Amino acid sequence: MTILDRVMPAVNVEAIVWEAFGLNRYRPIGRQRLHNLAVTAGRNLIRDLLHGDSLAGVTHFAVGTSNTAVAPADTALGAQVFRDALAQKAKDTVKLTAKYFLASGSANGNTLREAGLFNAASGGTMYARVVLETAIVKTASIAVTFTWDLTWST
Repeated sequence: MTILDRVMPAVNVEAIVWEAFGLNRYRPIGRQRLHNLAVTAGRNLIRDLLHGDSLAGVTHFAVGTSNTAVAPADTALGAQVFRDALAQKAKDTVKLTAKYFLASGSANGNTLREAGLFNAASGGTMYARVVLETAIVKTASIAVTFTWDLTWST
């Protein structure tokens, strides 16, 4: 284990699947708690930010349909179908929480199997990627809340 392995964040993801049952009303129908990988490009992004390079941090969320296992060399989702600006970021002691609410009107007609964090609206650097344990068939009656807790520890 190197010093980078000890100080890089453990990235944990929670996906809560909601079913619409009225105007702006949802009930939870599923929950996944996952561990994802801060990929090599994401680790390099942190390195470059600490170096003082003029780069954006994590600003965007994306989902895709690939269930290919996550690998450190990943630089993009396997089959991205949707990307948008993160809805919320909050920092606490040694932790950053990033949230995105994938509304019932977004990414419909896709079977979602992966998600990731990026630093740009398109292209850019992928910080982290996760493959869902259970695919989510996205329809107009389904919404999903994704929450990443990025925690730095020694």
